[in-house]
Amino acid sequence: MAQEGLQVQAEGGRAAAEGEPMVLVGRMMSPYVRRTAVLLDLLGLPFRLRPLAAVAEQEALRAVNPVGRVPALLVDDTVLVDSTAIALTLLDRHDPDEALLPRRGPAYAEALQLLFVANGALEKFVAAYYEKTRRPAERVHQEWIVLCEGQAASALDALETRVGEPFALGGSLSYVDLALATALTFMAANGTAFDAVRHARLEALRQRCEAHPALAARQPG
Repeated sequence: MAQEGLQVQAEGGRAAAEGEPMVLVGRMMSPYVRRTAVLLDLLGLPFRLRPLAAVAEQEALRAVNPVGRVPALLVDDTVLVDSTAIALTLLDRHDPDEALLPRRGPAYAEALQLLFVANGALEKFVAAYYEKTRRPAERVHQEWIVLCEGQAASALDALETRVGEPFALGGSLSYVDLALATALTFMAANGTAFDAVRHARLEALRQRCEAHPALAARQPG
């Protein structure tokens, strides 16, 4: 649903006119940005993308988010940071029927556990990815890569036995699926911790989610 009378902080720090969409900062190649974009679409919230690169455009990014990370979401003259914090805020405001995430009782506890194990797997994978791609070859710490990739794979092993069917929480697409699918697609393209054979249920879930129109419309890149 569209939010009435929305005030968005403009890119240069000036308040945008009423009715303009939110501004999502980051690029779709980031799974954290991509999951946020898909969630905004599913909630029917229009937004404008400001595609700042997390590494190459740090100065501009820190002017928006002092941590220098993506995504950031500019809404109501406020900057929201961290994909999970953004998601929980948006769901609290715009998902009263809990269609995209349960928010009470055992179902909520299980959803959060799946979400944060998925987040942990991705964080460890990204740590290894940066070690391999951002350091000079002579300074790459191979033992650190092995440790991080092992932690990511272990987390994926746990998720493999725990996710529901046909979607992570059962019968319908949820925010947990967005987090999982965008993370798994990023992992599949950039490393070996996610093994489509070893993690066959996760791969089936990933493919099912990526076939959903909301994810298909927001391809990484």
